[in-house]
Amino acid sequence: MLKHLKWAWALTAITLIAGIATYFQVSPDAELPIHWNIEGEVNGTAQPHIALFMIPGIQFLILALFSALKFLEPRQQNFANSLPAIAAILTGTTILMVFLQTMLIDEALGINIIELEVVFSGMGLLLMILGNYMTKLRSGFFVGIRTPWTLSSDLNWKKTHRIGGRLLIIAGLVIFITSLLYSQKIMIYIIIATVIPAALIPLIYSWTLWRNETKENGNDYS
Repeated sequence: MLKHLKWAWALTAITLIAGIATYFQVSPDAELPIHWNIEGEVNGTAQPHIALFMIPGIQFLILALFSALKFLEPRQQNFANSLPAIAAILTGTTILMVFLQTMLIDEALGINIIELEVVFSGMGLLLMILGNYMTKLRSGFFVGIRTPWTLSSDLNWKKTHRIGGRLLIIAGLVIFITSLLYSQKIMIYIIIATVIPAALIPLIYSWTLWRNETKENGNDYS
């Protein structure tokens, strides 16, 4: 597992080192921005030991959790077959967090050259990466679109992940392109309007597949 996640761990280490380097350049009592409202105005701050180490901490927890799946996932063979896809998804997620850490450092040092639109663009790219690798995930209890219906049927899993992957690619592409054209206020609404359908439609689709299959097999429980 460590071999597959080596780039993600390396990026986490770089994020941590950047946080440490910035920590010694700001006052320990400073209040650094960590949250922005829909207008792009700062509405949340934290002291340096929280603001600069929050992202590396989240990265570490995510990678540690997924590393533990080697011992927790009951469907070990499927998990092993999914490792390349999981590694790509986690690396993409880690890269997005590097963007977030860079923006926090940019604000902490008062450089102010990185806008929130950069993070939106990164989010779009991450969704496209997720969508591309969705079909390469094998049935498991921890990673993927896990519904009672996808977990009960490999065919349901494959079909649901196929449509889910396509929807994520479309959502990611829309977010990436619009992040280059519109303000961050408008981008919030665009993200909501694209991500929610991309998340809900596969759930409904997996139930519909299961429902049709039970009817075909004469097991309609209605």
